[in-house]
Amino acid sequence: MAKYAGRAGMKADAFRALAESVIARRGEIPAARGRLAEAARRAGIPVLSHDDATLDDRAHYRAHGATICEFPMAEEVAIAARGAGEHVVMGAPNVVRGGSHLGWASAAPLAERGIVTVLASDYVWPAMLEAAFAMVRRGAMDLPRAWALVSANPAEACGLADRGRLAPGMRGDVVVVDPARPAPVAVFAGGELAWLAPGAVSRVG
Repeated sequence: MAKYAGRAGMKADAFRALAESVIARRGEIPAARGRLAEAARRAGIPVLSHDDATLDDRAHYRAHGATICEFPMAEEVAIAARGAGEHVVMGAPNVVRGGSHLGWASAAPLAERGIVTVLASDYVWPAMLEAAFAMVRRGAMDLPRAWALVSANPAEACGLADRGRLAPGMRGDVVVVDPARPAPVAVFAGGELAWLAPGAVSRVG
């Protein structure tokens, strides 16, 4: 209680009262969830489920229009999602550190099998770039396929058809990477230079 109260910037008693008031309204959740899912469908916004623990969880959220399975807690859930043609998201830090810090499924082997299709930052945004190169170092995936986990596949999953790949007519969002480090050298957004690493002028012509 003290930990979560501290995160919220509240005293423990006040946080407990807030939690109890929320719990008292738990019966309103199914209808609210349905309204939210319907609003997303009307607006064309992709819906993700999160931390699906069982096949029933995945079926439940699929029925609400969740076409993306994010951070499945069991391998069988991820496999079922891919079998239904859904994108499966796991954390890039999971790949970088060699497994889940919570003891759940390991992302890298699942990505190599085509089960995990998207790697998300999971609060550590530099891990996305590092994860792509970590996948290559494992030896089962080339860089284009590994990079798709943090670029083309997320764009496809979210219905963003104008980005995620380098092709005529696309936005022109480009990250120039020094593969030896690996580290970003320059970033182009919409075809325009948006960021340049210190000392990198001579390397980007």
